Amino acid sequence: MSPRGRRPAGSPDAREAILAAARTAFARDGYRTSLRGVARDAGVDPALVHHYFRDRAELFAEAVVASAAGTGAVDISERAQAISRLAPEELGEGIVRSFVGLWDGLGGDRFSAVIRAAMSNDESLAPFRDFIVTGILGNIMDKLAPDRPELRGQLIAGQLIGFGVVRWLARLDEVASLDIEEAVALIAPTIQRYATGELPSSAA
Repeated sequence: MSPRGRRPAGSPDAREAILAAARTAFARDGYRTSLRGVARDAGVDPALVHHYFRDRAELFAEAVVASAAGTGAVDISERAQAISRLAPEELGEGIVRSFVGLWDGLGGDRFSAVIRAAMSNDESLAPFRDFIVTGILGNIMDKLAPDRPELRGQLIAGQLIGFGVVRWLARLDEVASLDIEEAVALIAPTIQRYATGELPSSAA
């Protein structure tokens, strides 16, 4: 056993211990959960958390989102990194293509499971909301939005989650039957306006 009872880096159960501690911490403390706190709860060195997970968004995606969806690791964080490298005028298409492609690929039932889990109570909804707005869109908007990045991120999150609920949870036939190119053509201009368009003066 390593000092202070910590699991050594080579321990086969260290990663699972981190995920279990993260699920408990996010449920208890919401998205403000720190990686250092997760490491302490898991009994591992903080560097080991960073070894397995790039940042808090990636840890949340696997510990909470992937768990609720009944799947393994999802590439939400990697997709967000790719979007952050786009030119500002490409954001609308990039965000919609990534979002629809991810959940179409995983299966609409998994998106539905995540939403149902997130909306089961206020404590579950808050960290999921903050993960989308802060952990994913926040970094992109801080880098690429001309102003009011928090408002723009929240507007985009509302559009995407609403589209997802209609497509994969409510399964309204006209929206559910759109292929990804049709979805991009219809939704991307709105996302682009939220991301880089001029905001009304009353919202500035």
